[in-house]
Amino acid sequence: MSEPSQGEMMNHLPESNIQARSKISIVWIVPVVAILIGAWIGFKAWSEMGPKISITFKTADGLQAGKTKIKYKNVEIGVVQSIHINHKTDDVIVKAEMVNDVKSFLTDKTRFWVVRARINASGVSGLDTLLSGAYVGIDLSADGKQTRKFKGLEIPPVITGKIPGKHFVLHTKDLGSIERDVPIFYRKFSVGSVEDVKLNDDGESVTVKIFIKAPFDQWVNHTTKFWNASGVDFSLTSDGLDVDTESLVSLLIGGIAFETSDLSSDITQSKSNSKFILHASHADALKKYYTLGFHYILNFSESVRGLSVGAPVDFRGLQVGEVTEIALSYDVELNEITVPVTIMIDYGRLAMKGNTKDSQQIFETHKGRTEYFVKQGLRAQLQTGSLLTGQLYVSMDLFPDAKPATIDWSLEPPEFPTEPGTMAELKLHLSSILEKVDAMMTQVKELSYKLNHNLEPELSGTLKRAESTLVTIQDTLKNDSPLQQDLQIALREFTKAARSIRTLTDYLERHPESLIQGKKGD
Repeated sequence: MSEPSQGEMMNHLPESNIQARSKISIVWIVPVVAILIGAWIGFKAWSEMGPKISITFKTADGLQAGKTKIKYKNVEIGVVQSIHINHKTDDVIVKAEMVNDVKSFLTDKTRFWVVRARINASGVSGLDTLLSGAYVGIDLSADGKQTRKFKGLEIPPVITGKIPGKHFVLHTKDLGSIERDVPIFYRKFSVGSVEDVKLNDDGESVTVKIFIKAPFDQWVNHTTKFWNASGVDFSLTSDGLDVDTESLVSLLIGGIAFETSDLSSDITQSKSNSKFILHASHADALKKYYTLGFHYILNFSESVRGLSVGAPVDFRGLQVGEVTEIALSYDVELNEITVPVTIMIDYGRLAMKGNTKDSQQIFETHKGRTEYFVKQGLRAQLQTGSLLTGQLYVSMDLFPDAKPATIDWSLEPPEFPTEPGTMAELKLHLSSILEKVDAMMTQVKELSYKLNHNLEPELSGTLKRAESTLVTIQDTLKNDSPLQQDLQIALREFTKAARSIRTLTDYLERHPESLIQGKKGD
């Protein structure tokens, strides 16, 4: 057999299966996995990163970048990252990072402030910051629009968190001792605090914002009166000296009190941010304002010292108005000085009885009522309300013997007739008495003159004769005078007679039978 050729042998060899080398090397797997892991970690860190905010303060006192915490109810929810100055506004901008959980609460209603050690009307706060350092406080609120820029409060808010209650706005002319944090009192209970005080743009009034906690806020309605209860209220009125204070706390730091005249269940409660007037005192809050009354002028010629604006106008003890103005007037033609006093009278305090046609015609207008009572003798008079304070008030009463008077309605306001006050009457009586005393003294002087000039000669002769008689009596009563000697002899004889009579009576007592038988011999 012939051997196969080399070509044939090549044809019978197995074919090799050669595959192309992969372009990705295994050495790249490790960095790829590392990149993926890093990306995942970065994405997770980014997704969990809290929002960044900026807060504007007037000063950065106590704040440190990277150290100062932001706390809500003493829980850390953020940290200050940087602090720098805004050279345009000269403010301090604090940038901080918050935890992601509070993202939905970062609204324009959220408030920031720096917590430091403070001493105010409500007490001492922030003492822990003396050791741990200041921190940024926050009052979270989900209400409002989302924002990342905030304006920090320079003073911590009085009310934080969702405390049930209502806010109210008070307006007053004078702030007095009221300031932030002072308490609000209701029947001596502390039920709230003053949140803020502000001088209005007009420069003539003050706005006081307060907060009243539940359930006390339900007792605020349109009949509620607020007044300044700071310190001790001394008032000199026509009723005397009035001393009023709310509590020891209000005496020291001030406060506001309120009361409500109508607490019925069907009355509507005042809504939050309702506006009220802050009265200067309790008495001022309780005083009735006669806005529906009618004005009159009272012209007094006597002194009105002790009468003040706001003094009551009484009719038989019931207040029917008040004094609104006191002036001074000089009549050139009459050469007379008077004191015009403007009063306001509320006819609503006068109840009418009877339903006759005549009464309806008379009393259907205030002019008719006024003219009718003036004809009956209604007059205004100054009276002393208190001898202690000397305060005066206007008294309205009927004087049947008063001179007839009419009202000129063309004047604005019309003049109401008056009667002299009790002090004026007393002065008139005193003047009359003094005139009578002067007349009597004149008569005494005339009598004394007549006695000195007409009776002096006769009295001189009488005195001389009396003196002569006294000399004669003196001469008669001398020891060596005959009358004196005769009197002494008579007295001695009378003594002897008396002694004999006494001896006789003694003998008769022992021997009564001698009156019949005679005296027996020894």
